Amino acid sequence: MEFIGKKQKRQIIIVSIIYLTMIFLCVQFLYLKGIHNLLPIYVFNISGDIFGMAVGYLVFACCIIDVQKNGSDLKYLLYLLNAAYVGLFADAIAWLVDGDPNLIPINMIDNTIYYMCAPAEAYCFWLYTMNYLGINKGIIQKAGKVLRVGFFLAIGLRIINLFTGIYFTIGPDGVYHRSPLYPVSLIFAFLTLISALIAVWIERKHLQLYQVVVFFIYAFAPLIVGVMTLAVYGLSLSAGVIMLVILLMYGVLNVAQGRDKAVADRDLTLASAIQENVLPKTFPYLPERKEFDLFATMTPAKEVGGDFYDFFMLDDDHLTLVMADVSGKGIPAALFMMVSRTLIRNRMLMGESPGKALESVNEQLCEGNKAELFVTVWLAVISLSTGEGIAVNAGHEHPVLRRKDGEYEIVAYKHSPAVATIEGIRFREHEFKLNPGDSLFVYTDGVPEATNEDNELFGTTRMLEALNANPDARPEALLEDIKASIDKFVGDAKQFDDITMLGMHYFGP
Repeated sequence: MEFIGKKQKRQIIIVSIIYLTMIFLCVQFLYLKGIHNLLPIYVFNISGDIFGMAVGYLVFACCIIDVQKNGSDLKYLLYLLNAAYVGLFADAIAWLVDGDPNLIPINMIDNTIYYMCAPAEAYCFWLYTMNYLGINKGIIQKAGKVLRVGFFLAIGLRIINLFTGIYFTIGPDGVYHRSPLYPVSLIFAFLTLISALIAVWIERKHLQLYQVVVFFIYAFAPLIVGVMTLAVYGLSLSAGVIMLVILLMYGVLNVAQGRDKAVADRDLTLASAIQENVLPKTFPYLPERKEFDLFATMTPAKEVGGDFYDFFMLDDDHLTLVMADVSGKGIPAALFMMVSRTLIRNRMLMGESPGKALESVNEQLCEGNKAELFVTVWLAVISLSTGEGIAVNAGHEHPVLRRKDGEYEIVAYKHSPAVATIEGIRFREHEFKLNPGDSLFVYTDGVPEATNEDNELFGTTRMLEALNANPDARPEALLEDIKASIDKFVGDAKQFDDITMLGMHYFGP
């Protein structure tokens, strides 16, 4: 389960146990009650509910398999599925306990839960639809806030019904009775469904016809069935119809979405491979040179990003180091990354200083930058004979320096703006000097911003602790230790950003 962590695995196991236990309880209660002691229409309803629950567990299993295959975000569909599943269970139990004076409290509580499922399903359908459409701003965001308030109000009225009977009552004989205000209980669900359909209709140009049809089927099929059964007590079809439509939604909407995502993932994987192979990977770099040792790694996230590192000799004495991070994700960021790397390398090889090189690159990247991407860059040139260096930090993470026999410490100084943000920028150069035995570490924000399942950041403090755990390690071992620390901290949480690092040890001339 590549996209499922330990916490999610536990949740899947727990939900599976609950789902199957609920089916077992319905079957067991039906057996204990005795089919011959129930009206035929009750047996029909209960059997339909059990069948619907079996369908629901099938959908749940398919959703989990889908998550394992491509990591699709099915959160809101699973919320909707859970609400519908509880509705089926409550409906089945309601028919089993109806008419039994000894089970009036269970009948009352069970029907209250059943009534709660309608607004819960409608609100989950709204969340699923908005997530599927990818809109959560403007009037949609405001409508979402109103519906959230309406949802809690609807749940509150159902709790109040326990004491007032505004929607339903249980008579002394244990028989369930709808009150004249029962239709009022459907208002929130009706308005929520209509609101979702309005959003679908507004966004119809971005959808296929079959997608629009499925959304409307979910809204109207149970609604029509519900209206039909308003006057027919004893016939309960809405809950089962909803589950069947959820199966249709999964099969038509999410499977099609997953197929499109699989194609996109394949393209992103190819782009990631191309991007990664552009970077220098021959280590040790210039093994005949005894003045330094360096090592660099990039661990790409699943989505293509824009991190890159580079290192090359300008002449026999000067070594250039580059660490950079392009804003954004996907193919545009990858293309911008490759262009940026090429321009920086070319300008440096032409003999320009780091500041002048980035000024030239900035002008070239700003021209026609309709995507409004930018790149943060740490660029340095080091004289191997003297250890003297010139660096420019264009909006990038602060470098980390370790003096001989000391500890790694962050070297903070005033940044210049990121490259490709504003035309005409002048980039501030910073002079530094490496002494024999000193080490340098540069990185992208994927290191301190690595996040665990509790949404905690790895941070610079943990990064420094990892660096200083074995400060005398050679660059390759040092980077391996840091990556191991990040992996241990992150655990099973998904990696959202590239993790790129470069370490250098200066031995001196």
